[in-house]
Amino acid sequence: MALIELSTEAPAQPVGGPPPAYVYRRLGLFLSVLLVLALGGAARPESMLLRHTGHIPLGDADFVIGDGRLYAADFAVDPPVITAWSAATGRRLWRVQGPAGSTEGYYSLSAGVPGLLMVNVARSTTVLDGGTGALRWRSPTPLQALAAGQGLVTSESFRAGTEYDPESGEPGRLYGTTSQTLHTEPALSTSLEGVELATGRHLWSVTVPGSVATVWTGTAVVVFSADRVTVRSPSTGEVLRERAVADSGAWPMWGEVAGDTVLVHHGAFGEGGEVVAYALDTLDERWQQNQPDSQGSSSTCVGLPCRKTRTDLTVLDPRTGTALWSAGNDLDLVAFGNDAILELRSLSTPQRVVDRGTGRVRVELGTWSSFVDLADSRGYLLMRPEPGAGLVLGLLRRGAPAIQLLGRIPRAAAACERDEKYLACRVGGSAEVYQYLG
Repeated sequence: MALIELSTEAPAQPVGGPPPAYVYRRLGLFLSVLLVLALGGAARPESMLLRHTGHIPLGDADFVIGDGRLYAADFAVDPPVITAWSAATGRRLWRVQGPAGSTEGYYSLSAGVPGLLMVNVARSTTVLDGGTGALRWRSPTPLQALAAGQGLVTSESFRAGTEYDPESGEPGRLYGTTSQTLHTEPALSTSLEGVELATGRHLWSVTVPGSVATVWTGTAVVVFSADRVTVRSPSTGEVLRERAVADSGAWPMWGEVAGDTVLVHHGAFGEGGEVVAYALDTLDERWQQNQPDSQGSSSTCVGLPCRKTRTDLTVLDPRTGTALWSAGNDLDLVAFGNDAILELRSLSTPQRVVDRGTGRVRVELGTWSSFVDLADSRGYLLMRPEPGAGLVLGLLRRGAPAIQLLGRIPRAAAACERDEKYLACRVGGSAEVYQYLG
């Protein structure tokens, strides 16, 4: 989902403010959860495919795993120290001082790009060599990883003298998403720059009037601006498709890509208003409808069009906007391909898999307490604690007729991370690393 301030005018033409903080926290859990799911019954106990490969001391450090390495940021020192270990052997590979920052602000590690570690601090990104810890380059404004080693850097430009003084306490709408400084007027323009992720080498750039938001679809970059939707090539920036958005008598406030549908919202987040749907592959208009105010609802839809009220969440047909079925207001819905939906509670606890068109239950998941999406986008690792048995792990593969039991971690484990081959789970002050062979 993308949430955007799109007005090119001064505050006399206000646009919707950002959604509540809980929306970012909850949706942040699902930047990669647009996957296909096919589940079945329990697998036979002998289907155990976990092999313990390492015991890594962490203390209280935060960690991620990627490309066969476990990376941890230790905030007990200032600046934080970042350490890398081999997931295959548990051997420490390198240890370097990271960029300044703390857990009180936004500080995270991302290991999703082979050979690189991205350290995100506030709105900046520092790119390190995954094998040595050496500094590759740094972007002072947000960097978004795309495909094939490419990235997108976004930077806003504001009129001089519009910086907001937080000491003043003056009320009013504030603007700015690419720097630490907030402004009292919308951006004059936004620069989009395609870069080589490993080096920061410039590939292409374009400047768009006003503020924009971008969504990576896996093959292209969708750019939402004040008056149009543009689909661009990630490697050249070339415009692949573009169209002016429908005039609903109000500026578009925010946009999202839900599967094969582009949704442009003309009402502020949570406040309802006109929604216009376009086909992602052609940008032809599919439907328009007014959606109601949903302030107070915490339910979320990811990867599929929905209509949300304060008391209900209704799944819509992506091609017509027709209401298909309702899920109530205590569940979150995540698309699993074209024909299935995963129902979750608090975006973390799986409940069941249902048919996308009817809401009919396909698989009950009540025995599993949490899940981690697989790095290869072909399913999930399900987890559930069992008294005296530690943490039980199950493998959910796309198209598989059953849940395959991987095995058990013998001690109670907390947060788990994974890459293409390895799973690392926090057990006390350490990470226990396993290779999964499913």
